Amino acid sequence: MFESRLTRSQQITICSQLGNVELQLLYKASIHGFTGAAFHQECDNRYPTVSVGYNVSGFVFGGYTKQPFNQSGGYVNDDQAFLFSFSGEKLLKYPVTNTQYAVRMDGSSGPYFGEALVLVYGNQSVVHSNPGNYYDFSAADMHGNDLQLTECEVYQVEVSPKFAKPWRPITWEFEKRTKMMNSIKSHTPTGCFVSQARVLLIGPVGAGKSSFFNSINSVFRGHVTNQAITGCSTTSLTTQFRTYSVKSGREGKPLPIILCDTMGLEENTGAGLDVDDIISTLKGHIPDFYQVELLV
Repeated sequence: MFESRLTRSQQITICSQLGNVELQLLYKASIHGFTGAAFHQECDNRYPTVSVGYNVSGFVFGGYTKQPFNQSGGYVNDDQAFLFSFSGEKLLKYPVTNTQYAVRMDGSSGPYFGEALVLVYGNQSVVHSNPGNYYDFSAADMHGNDLQLTECEVYQVEVSPKFAKPWRPITWEFEKRTKMMNSIKSHTPTGCFVSQARVLLIGPVGAGKSSFFNSINSVFRGHVTNQAITGCSTTSLTTQFRTYSVKSGREGKPLPIILCDTMGLEENTGAGLDVDDIISTLKGHIPDFYQVELLV
């Protein structure tokens, strides 16, 4: 299995345009080769697909088609095809303007969208770019006028098995809610030396660990609270280890649980929560307000 250059955040952003799907990497030019033959060997008759190009200037751009690639030399109709590029974390989308010429099947090139954008053009690590030919976009926004490819990847779009149905059926009625809350309030941790159970929240950046605590706290307090810092960022907003006690009611006593919030996990080495910090936390060696050391 080869590593995807498309970040998890970028994959999620692209998938948000396509429904409940996930991406499976089929072709990576730096491994299989910057040739049309290598591309077609890995990708023909696999569909739908997302093709992504990367250049020296740092641009990430590409296209989507629901049609399978082949080497017939003709054009195929695709009313759902579109080109895209990333501006930071924002996806810029360019739908096909003439569906009859959405995708061209060229044996000597990689992914070929109309006459507007071709990745791995003519068996070379370059981009062919001609805005306005069945797709309208700005070349500066798409790829910064840098036509030299450093990488090209093609992903198959697959229906995600996740959340196809609820993992357990729950009827959210008032009686059920009250019963669950009372069960938590009356919980007694095992052992005479522990008065409150500690729940450690661990997950990637943006998973909603801090938001989860705020939600639980709001439910038991009876009003909306935002004690833990939340927001949208590519890096973790939480930089300290925090322990949060949940109270029942505005002036109620603490519940027999403590939620422990941590810094988010990140893909890059030296970023996010370190494994050693997790181990130390589980052993009880990390105090409240412990500042996680960030590598710059």
